[in-house]
Amino acid sequence: MQPGSAAKTDKKTSTGALPWLLAAFLAMLMCPALEARMPVQTEGESSRDYYQFLFLYDHTLTPGQAEYNFHPFYTTYESSEKAYDFNTFLYPVFYEHGTNYWRKWTFLYLFTGEDRYREKEKKDSDIFLAPLFYWGYGNTEREQYFSIFPFYGRIRNKLGWSEIGFVAFPLYVNWSHRRYQAHSILWPIIMWGGDGRVRSDFRFLPFYSRKLHRGSYDYKSVLWPFFQWGSTDLNKRDPRHHFMFFPFYARKWSDSGDLSSHSILYPFSLVAWGYDRQREATEFRALWFLYQDIEGKNPYISKYVIFPFYASYRYGNPELPYQKSMDFYMLLAGQLSTNSNSVQSEYDFFIPFYYNHNRYYTRENQQAHSLKIWPLFHYYDDPARGTGWQTISLWPFPDDTMDRIWGPLYSIAEWRTESNGDRYFGMLFRLYSQRWNEQENHVFFAGFDYHNAPKRTEFLLLGGLLGYSHIPDEEGTMRHYINLLWFKL
Repeated sequence: MQPGSAAKTDKKTSTGALPWLLAAFLAMLMCPALEARMPVQTEGESSRDYYQFLFLYDHTLTPGQAEYNFHPFYTTYESSEKAYDFNTFLYPVFYEHGTNYWRKWTFLYLFTGEDRYREKEKKDSDIFLAPLFYWGYGNTEREQYFSIFPFYGRIRNKLGWSEIGFVAFPLYVNWSHRRYQAHSILWPIIMWGGDGRVRSDFRFLPFYSRKLHRGSYDYKSVLWPFFQWGSTDLNKRDPRHHFMFFPFYARKWSDSGDLSSHSILYPFSLVAWGYDRQREATEFRALWFLYQDIEGKNPYISKYVIFPFYASYRYGNPELPYQKSMDFYMLLAGQLSTNSNSVQSEYDFFIPFYYNHNRYYTRENQQAHSLKIWPLFHYYDDPARGTGWQTISLWPFPDDTMDRIWGPLYSIAEWRTESNGDRYFGMLFRLYSQRWNEQENHVFFAGFDYHNAPKRTEFLLLGGLLGYSHIPDEEGTMRHYINLLWFKL
């Protein structure tokens, strides 16, 4: 809930949001691969101590890192070097991660919390089930707030405002940021606010409204939404203006004439057209978002849509440090590409059956690749994690954490080469699996495990219920042991 002005109309008509929402969803799934990230599983080139019991449990220990997985109920990973840990419970139902300075958690992506720390002392925390419940607490009075929507609440530093309060929403609402303060009765019908000098807002819908920022913008409406007009960029050389007689006609223009646009039946845009000479841009739309043809050179933008059959988007000149392109076919198939100073990414997909993602990290001079053919196959090649594949893969979206936690329950076969060179093979829900390198060999079969490594030979049932061990004692002398009830005799 961010109170705003009903008078502001200097916004572009809808330009076909559905394809771009789909792109945003896919980008969210890809974001761990595109950005610098904290690890969520064991990485690096150090030697590892690994143990597994069927598809239910495994752990990996290496200097500075520890990973324990009780599939699919609980997993935990900790890196002492980065002071970071990552924990899940029935992922994605619940997971949390953090460092010595911050911690975030989420339950079903609805009920979430965030803690921030300073010098190992808690600074402030937020718990919220947006928009129904907010609770913040910290070391100072200003960091403490509470909200139960719609009855009563006061929240801080949310939705772009320093403070938002309400009583029996929408009966009364107030919000503020720096010197600006605003109040509303029966939000959004009646509203007034300002900072006493520059900003001034008043609204009594539908009769009259005005939103004023002296030297910047001035928006007005009478009998909203039918008559709306205003100006912006008043502090620049070429102020811009708009007028609307809703829903029949809308227009935008500038004093110099460099900007001009028209729309019939706004916001559904039976037809809309316009140009912006400063950006060297032209635009034509028809039948709302069903047909769009937009071109611009400053910055470079090209957008073409024939919904739902095809959509194309290009942003950024080739000589600039950032370019992005998107192509969609029938909404389910498409290509996404990104080229920046840090990463070059190519992503092809056909939802929900096919995902192919290639990345090149220019600063690290490293390449990564992932491929998913749902529900048959999942493959990855990542310099941090190694290379591996799994069949089958039931989750219909690309999510490495989901495949790692749930995959052993339905995996027919899996193979991976870890970043330290260790190799792993498992089959039939890990009824049989093997992990080995040049010096070690570990075999797990139906609760039995065999270990052959320098200064270690073991045959064990259920990790030591019964078995034989030939390992060094506390003084380093090689000795023979009989394992009984997990005791070495």
